Amino acid sequence: MIKFFKEIIFTRLNILDKYVINEFWMPFISGSAIITGIWLSADQLRHVFKLITTSDAPITLAMTILGLHLPQILVITIPIGVLWASFLVFSRLNNDSEIIALRTSGISLIKILRPVILFGLLTTVASFTISEFIVPICGPLVRKLEIYAVYKNPFPNSKESFVYLEKTSKKKLKRIFYASYYNADTDILKKILILDFTRIGLRQIYTAKTAKWRPEKGGWELYNGINHTISNDDLVSRVSSFDVFFIPSGSTPATLIRELSKPSEMNFVRLSKLLQLQKEHTIHTDDYEEARVTFHSKFARPIACLLIALVGAPLGILPRRSNSSWNYIVLAMIIFQFYMGQSVCTSLAEAGKLSPVIAAWIPNIVLLVIAVFIIRQKARLA
Repeated sequence: MIKFFKEIIFTRLNILDKYVINEFWMPFISGSAIITGIWLSADQLRHVFKLITTSDAPITLAMTILGLHLPQILVITIPIGVLWASFLVFSRLNNDSEIIALRTSGISLIKILRPVILFGLLTTVASFTISEFIVPICGPLVRKLEIYAVYKNPFPNSKESFVYLEKTSKKKLKRIFYASYYNADTDILKKILILDFTRIGLRQIYTAKTAKWRPEKGGWELYNGINHTISNDDLVSRVSSFDVFFIPSGSTPATLIRELSKPSEMNFVRLSKLLQLQKEHTIHTDDYEEARVTFHSKFARPIACLLIALVGAPLGILPRRSNSSWNYIVLAMIIFQFYMGQSVCTSLAEAGKLSPVIAAWIPNIVLLVIAVFIIRQKARLA
């Protein structure tokens, strides 16, 4: 299989390859544009007009937000454009008897499909590039502009339900910080709970309404809280309240928080760092399972462009005088099962019911099986 793909990729393009690849562009661009336009209209226009009507946002800001949603939608709709283009191009070649002419000239179906594979690889690279380099920039910017449109204030670097672990240089646990809200711009924690293991023979639990990082003192200043001191035999030794209490600390989670955003808006490198931090139990966030699925989908979803091209092209090759309406129905069913499969598998993985690796690759495996089956059937009929 590797040798086959090396031969496909590194062999120089011949006249047939260039001809077929050039035929792909118009149906691919038009198909992707139509689906993307429908997706934008159905999913984003209502939200954008709601911003305009409820917050008096200028139309230019609303259109900017709409445009910044485009890269994330393109990652989803490019495979549909690839399927549509490959199906239409090979349907036309088949109807014009060009496929028959090529086969009678001794050219195998695999060689005829070579430009399809090359086009699929090209769109795979394009999809991966958009997902890795454009979506991570546009996603956070969209959220900042939406917050600004509603509240007329800059978007803060913040995190809800944040858990942060402080360890010694020998990786021994010192303290566990939990806050219902953390603002990295001001280094303020709200509704905080701290488990302190720094005193030998005692465990201390601090609860406070707020806490602020004091760099000049090198620690956290807690306000309006309670201190529970518990001995190792689990007997409560002392309970006291305080207005202000200082806890020396060697670090603040501000740097970590600024690196955190929605997993769907992270690139491969940032996702790797996030998963490593969670694996080492340095931090914990509620979207850990989503991050794992997104990490594996970074590779699985672009490769779907190649597989879906191998489904659409042979599907467009029909015997003469046969009815092509069934192939359009099959095409619609393939699109439906692919996106439904992605949604179901992703939901199961985020709920912890399915391995993220399996969830990311199952839709692609199904596409591969369908592609192999259709290609073998068409090769036998030819």
